[in-house]
Amino acid sequence: MKKLLSSVVCAVILLSTLSTHNVLANESANKSHVVESEGQYEKRGYILEVINEVDNPAINPIISDFVELYFDVYPKLLTKYSDPKTATKKVILKFDPTYDGVAYADDGMIVVSSKWILNHPWDLGLFTHELTHIVQSYPRYDNETGWITEGIADYVRYVYGPHHEDWKFREPKETDNYNSGYGETARFLLWIEQNKNNKVVEILNKQMQQNTFHINVFKEITGQSVEDLWAEYINNPYVKTKYKIKSE
Repeated sequence: MKKLLSSVVCAVILLSTLSTHNVLANESANKSHVVESEGQYEKRGYILEVINEVDNPAINPIISDFVELYFDVYPKLLTKYSDPKTATKKVILKFDPTYDGVAYADDGMIVVSSKWILNHPWDLGLFTHELTHIVQSYPRYDNETGWITEGIADYVRYVYGPHHEDWKFREPKETDNYNSGYGETARFLLWIEQNKNNKVVEILNKQMQQNTFHINVFKEITGQSVEDLWAEYINNPYVKTKYKIKSE
């Protein structure tokens, strides 16, 4: 009788343990998958709300690519570059058929020109660029700081991708300068990272977030003025780059 009772108790405990394990496993699986409801996507506390104003079914696979990219890249950007005081786990993404530009970010929302992305469906990297602006949340954007803002955003686009044959850094032209912004500044920052100070982007990003950026920071962290760094860069602009381009 004792053996029988013991066997029954063991069986009950085993079933209870298996049931608890299955519940936890299901909860874990649910957290690891994207949950979608009426244009709002959620995964592990991160939310992407998609506003689609495009009457063209060709936008649907593009939206799917943006959603996948968001949950892959945005948590990494928050961890690496955000200020905890301004960090947000929710982003609104709007596809706008009336916007004639490419894309912009403002106050937690990213607006993408549907005309542009339908004609350039490979250009998913623009989303990484704009997500970087959400994470940056710099208090200033003007003639003195805009080039840093855009340069860092394109640097981050290069680091996290996705990459495509039609978007690569190019060597500087005579008409370029360190404050040209976007890819020109991004490549310059990559050169500084590889040759002078591998924390340059993190340092600049933090100063920009704290509104303490000044041009002399380049001399403080490299021993050279930004003008001298640019002159050396122009003389020998080689940088090591690596692009992961998917075959289409």
